[in-house]
Amino acid sequence: MATQLFKNFPDIQYTLDSGKVITIKDFFRKSKIEQSAVNSIIDYEYVELMEGDRPDVVATKLYGDSDLHWTFFLVNNWNNYYEWWKSNQEFEQYLNKYYSGQYLTAYNKTDIVGASNKFLLGETVSCLRNGVTIEGVVNEVQPNFARIGIEGGEFRGGEQVTGDVSGHSLTIKDAIRKLDGTAYFYNGNHKSNVFSNGMFEKSIYEDEWERNEEKRFIKAIKPEYVRRVVREFNRVMSA
Repeated sequence: MATQLFKNFPDIQYTLDSGKVITIKDFFRKSKIEQSAVNSIIDYEYVELMEGDRPDVVATKLYGDSDLHWTFFLVNNWNNYYEWWKSNQEFEQYLNKYYSGQYLTAYNKTDIVGASNKFLLGETVSCLRNGVTIEGVVNEVQPNFARIGIEGGEFRGGEQVTGDVSGHSLTIKDAIRKLDGTAYFYNGNHKSNVFSNGMFEKSIYEDEWERNEEKRFIKAIKPEYVRRVVREFNRVMSA
């Protein structure tokens, strides 16, 4: 039924972090359905996603029709495929892609951005170790966390690095992988980029993990209502 109703919708391709390319119907570029038009006939249940549960797989399990994967994005108010929960393998691939490199932390914020000078995005920083030059490229400058993000090179605490364009230098307090860096500080529901007494540190890895796990339980239309929703969706979209 879904295939026939939406056969004229264009296809869109997504490249996953694993390199795999998937093709699905492009419901996202179309104007969003007015929720009030279908809310009166929707009844939901919550589904826990497991390893291998892609949208089409879950749609087949629940509805016997893989084309109904788009209903998950409709009722969870997602705009694209990348908002779907990531399996363990996909999650690790995502982290490796977006959080490669190191954070070089300084002793003071002014070591990152001084009164008259600062590190620049895109410049190369280097240090000399046992007669060998170690180099990396600055891709983040974060004075609030007293750190710069580096791609390439493996620096160590205690070394001094200098930017080739800015001429700015810092003595490294800690050189850590980005995933171990601070995402924010928190106390209950209060979050801050600045530490104060009574606050706890949340690492980037922990933050990403928790946000991904929040997507593991998804809202889904109960099977006995899904065909009615499909018909109403088609009516609204065709109006």
